[in-house]
Amino acid sequence: MKEIGVVASNSRSCDAPILVYKAAENDVREEALVVVEDAKFKTRYLGVLRWVTKYDPLLSTGQRSAVVEKPEIAEGGVEIPYETSSVRIIGVISNGRLEPAATPPTPRSKVYLVESSHDLSLDMGSGLVVGAHKYSNVELPLRIDALKYHVAVVGTTGTGKSRLVKALLDEVLAKTDYNIVIFDHTGTDYTPYWPEKTVKADQIVLDLDTITEGLESAVGVADDLISAYMPVALVEYAVCEAGFNELCNKLKNRAPDPRVLSSITRESLEEMFLTISRKGAWDTEKLANTVSHVASSLSAKSGTPQKLALYLTLFAQHYVRRLNEMRYKVDELVKKVREEKMLVVDLSTIDTEARRVIVKRFLERFWEIITEDSKPVNTLIVIDEAHNYACYQACTPSNRVIEKTLREGRKWGLGVVLVSQRVLDFSPDVRNNVNTVFFSKLQTPYDFEQLKNFVDLAGVRSETLSMLETREFFFAGLGNPLKYPMLIKVREVGRAPGVATG
Repeated sequence: MKEIGVVASNSRSCDAPILVYKAAENDVREEALVVVEDAKFKTRYLGVLRWVTKYDPLLSTGQRSAVVEKPEIAEGGVEIPYETSSVRIIGVISNGRLEPAATPPTPRSKVYLVESSHDLSLDMGSGLVVGAHKYSNVELPLRIDALKYHVAVVGTTGTGKSRLVKALLDEVLAKTDYNIVIFDHTGTDYTPYWPEKTVKADQIVLDLDTITEGLESAVGVADDLISAYMPVALVEYAVCEAGFNELCNKLKNRAPDPRVLSSITRESLEEMFLTISRKGAWDTEKLANTVSHVASSLSAKSGTPQKLALYLTLFAQHYVRRLNEMRYKVDELVKKVREEKMLVVDLSTIDTEARRVIVKRFLERFWEIITEDSKPVNTLIVIDEAHNYACYQACTPSNRVIEKTLREGRKWGLGVVLVSQRVLDFSPDVRNNVNTVFFSKLQTPYDFEQLKNFVDLAGVRSETLSMLETREFFFAGLGNPLKYPMLIKVREVGRAPGVATG
């Protein structure tokens, strides 16, 4: 370790001002780790440098000096400017462990810069290593049990969020029994790393309401008509095209009887949708005829059946054709995850509303398994661009089940990693239940203010964040072995092929 200064007057148990040696000024950096050796009381404090400041007594802002007009007065003499800093005390090093500091370091105690991991004889415990302290290279492993208490990774575009998450997931796969489901919002951040584990979202069977909403969106001008008749028409279409002829005839020959429809479950309807998709039997003209028939049988106004058929034929062909891509039920994919450890869902192939439905359905399935088995599922759910799924009001239906998982998932080993550019958009219930946070540059000052509401920043300033480089994050919260925000450099994992950093 290199000696860089001494503790000045007015030290406290939480922080201590220091005077920096002239020869050490070039080595002092904000967020650098230091050890304070209090020889009088034989105590060693671990701290981090903050508020590095340079002073010149001849250029005080409190009074006028001749040096302002004639700088040559100060030239050639003793170098008067000096540097100070503040050590934010993290704790006292005792028997290889860190304990809370109860007393302040004695003034004149020497301060040493931690330059490597060998300088610090401190047991950080075991865990998941995503990087090391930026200046000392001391590894700060994330506690494995913190996964079930949920993690947030926040930072603006270009900070390296996806590479931090990649480093974390590599560690999870190597060192834990957790299964992983990644929802890749854009299909560019995680899919390229694990192409063999990726399923495109348009291959996942959608439910009745989501298909109806998709058709409403595709048709647009007649959405009120679509919502009135499409659910019943989709059921009739599924039953008939899947080959259930007796039930098909009952539906076609009279107005749909509630007793007939009640025999169809969500699971059986999903299976019918899949059967049709695998046969490539989703056809716009046939569906238009079915909707027209249903509208007529339900006593629609004159002209409405023809309008529905026309609108579907004109505007919904692309959407209906894409339904033929469906190949998997969520239940099957969850089973696959539990057998093969990992799944990436590329959400970019469907619209936002359908993405939220798929996230919701996956989480619901895990909760169904928890209810059935009453034992931990040990699964980590990674939600990319999470502000699109976990916001306060406009993120239905995914936000409610995400909030439930954040509140109750820890008991069952169901952890969530939220990756986002925007802290501001998270609902309060989400923010209040995330216990480990990695944060870098943020989009707006408001995001920084919101960040302070759910993680102890311990004096980290917004100006400090603005100077961070790619792959530099503060690591704070429950998972941090020092229980104090520490600036880390995320280890290199390699950029995903053909993808920009995010």
